[in-house]
Amino acid sequence: MRLRSTRGVRKRYVEEPIVFDDDDEPITVPEDRSKDDDFEAQSDAAQAEDDDKEDEGDPTSADEEVPSNAGTLEPQGDSSQPKKQRNTGAGMIQSRKGFHDIPHYPLETRIVTRVYAGPLRRYARYSALRDAMYGPEYERIKVIWDLEIRWSDFPVLPPRLPPEDQQGVIPSPWLHPGFEQGQQRRALAWYDDFQINASQVQQSRILSPDDGQRFVPQAEGDIVTLVGPWNKQKEVRLSQGGSMSVSPSGLPVNDPDARDKTPSGWTLDAGGIPLAVSWAPLARQDIQVLAVATIPFSDQQPVNGDVPKADATDKTTGCVQLWEFVPGEKRPGQLASASVQPPRLLSVKCFDWGRPKRLQFCPVALDSSGLYGLLALLTDDGIARVIDTKVVDNEDSPLYEWIESPVVALGLTEDYNVRVTCLTWVNTNRIALGHSDGSITLWSIYPRQLLQRVGAHTTYVIDISSAYPSNPYLVASIPVGGCATLTDLSQPSSEMTYFPVPAISFQPNLLCWNEPMQGFMALYPSSTPNTTIAFLHHRYFCQARSITTGPNTLTCVSAGATHPFILVGCADGSVFACNALQKLFKQKGEPLRKLKVFEHEYRPIDAFQQPNEAGTSGLRGAARILQGFLPEENDDPRTEKRKEMDRKKRAAKKKKAGKKKKRTGDEDETEDREAELDEKLASRVVIHEPLTRLTTIQWNPNVQFSCWAACAMASGLIKVMDLGVE
Repeated sequence: MRLRSTRGVRKRYVEEPIVFDDDDEPITVPEDRSKDDDFEAQSDAAQAEDDDKEDEGDPTSADEEVPSNAGTLEPQGDSSQPKKQRNTGAGMIQSRKGFHDIPHYPLETRIVTRVYAGPLRRYARYSALRDAMYGPEYERIKVIWDLEIRWSDFPVLPPRLPPEDQQGVIPSPWLHPGFEQGQQRRALAWYDDFQINASQVQQSRILSPDDGQRFVPQAEGDIVTLVGPWNKQKEVRLSQGGSMSVSPSGLPVNDPDARDKTPSGWTLDAGGIPLAVSWAPLARQDIQVLAVATIPFSDQQPVNGDVPKADATDKTTGCVQLWEFVPGEKRPGQLASASVQPPRLLSVKCFDWGRPKRLQFCPVALDSSGLYGLLALLTDDGIARVIDTKVVDNEDSPLYEWIESPVVALGLTEDYNVRVTCLTWVNTNRIALGHSDGSITLWSIYPRQLLQRVGAHTTYVIDISSAYPSNPYLVASIPVGGCATLTDLSQPSSEMTYFPVPAISFQPNLLCWNEPMQGFMALYPSSTPNTTIAFLHHRYFCQARSITTGPNTLTCVSAGATHPFILVGCADGSVFACNALQKLFKQKGEPLRKLKVFEHEYRPIDAFQQPNEAGTSGLRGAARILQGFLPEENDDPRTEKRKEMDRKKRAAKKKKAGKKKKRTGDEDETEDREAELDEKLASRVVIHEPLTRLTTIQWNPNVQFSCWAACAMASGLIKVMDLGVE
């Protein structure tokens, strides 16, 4: 008996178009369209005839298989019955005649059916990838083409050039000119209407400095910071609320050893663990305001056994700090730069709703209303609140304000034990919330109204992000356990997609919208632990593209609003930067780079304090900040390891074939390269001091300050840097 030719057919997990030799081949369509021929039972005679053919060893190949599309049958000789269909090969998806025909569901149940089989392939690169993601309209392809050329000379950091320059930062090119001005006018009219017609507005009262200090997390001492070049570092002691202006070498500007006195940023001590930061969207150019949500260090101190914390505090109070940064003198043809003037604490918003966990400014500027902006705040009680941050005119001391009632409080209070877990602004009067039951809600602030509730997940939603401003109705969300999902709030019942790999995520601040690239930056969705940041285009959310890989567990990511450069923070205290757009459209053989902006390391005082040691009173720990690293290859160490192994195999084959023997120096270089890659792979599992990690990173969204970035560290330090390059 002849063996069936279907044995040994290679499994295919993607669809392949079928090619016909004769385009005029007749296709018969049954008259009765009320039945599905694929699910009709065949006659006993046809079944017996097929069984006989199989026993006789009638060869059947995959190429001879007939697609079993509903209502489409091909004549098979004199037989009036269709040929029996068999599943030839596990996981093979049957071909289809046309692009718009719906393929059959795989018949093999032993394989995972949650696979992507759309028009965009994993191997698509450059022009094919660009046309699929941003086409087919020529105008959209030209936009992304121009953006790629615009920043092709900047592989790691954004240019310090205004929008008028051919290589400068620009507002969103996907929106019509004047969009931001129109949003500001509508926001001003909306806020005035709210102040006049709302039944209840924000109620607050001013506190004295002594009373207000009781609500601010108090550090147990100063922090000794080692700054400057790696071989000539100096100690700088910062107290709570203290700050300094930093030179490009990392030393203070007023330090005599600082060669370059040009300010490049600031470093300040917030006095607690900064869980979230947010820049205020301001139209004015004289100041910039940063909101910081901090908690006491005692809230995250480990408890040994049953011993209670000695410094346990009441966790029902919280505060948000507003810091002011003054830019330096603007030079012609460049963006705003840092100044020698240190930042100052503008005001402190105090409340009794619990510790602040998340905060985010409304993306539309409200300068004309006398506000820094509307600030959405999430606290320990599981309720999201919106407060207005009024402009502070007093420059002598911080203004302490007690918030008695917010602008609005949002939450599903009627449902039992359903708490708000994350938030994102959709526009001036819309805000989307993630909840502990896995649902996503859309709210109107004024009038207060629940507009939608979508069951996107079944577990705790840990992160959520809106695609404002170009696609504000698209909301991406990541649960603790499950698949990253993209929901269209304009049609939530029908428009939903997800990345088809379940994952477990415990870290927030790892999801953001990249406006120039029209996609989301997030931790690569994987069923195994990874340290890679991925790009998920909003039209192909179910297919991720790797952008950069960190040396340790990732803790935060941020993408620029006017440029495609991203910043990634890790648990080992390192911050990396790269050009995500250049990485997406990488050509074969093109070298790509990423840069370690700085590295932060913290050690508590208990680690080196000796009994009765003098000189250590009033210190809570020491931190070291290293900078000045060289760019390195932007690739996954696993990929580099595989390339190195392949290169060694080729070299061994040449040596075996009698080629010229490799020199001893080359062999030593190969061994050093392997040792370096092994060290990179091993660094992923290294555990570091908890207060060494980066907690959150935020690029400044204002156009003239696009190169400013705020990096918050768990030690209490916040480093604001001007990362623009000339």
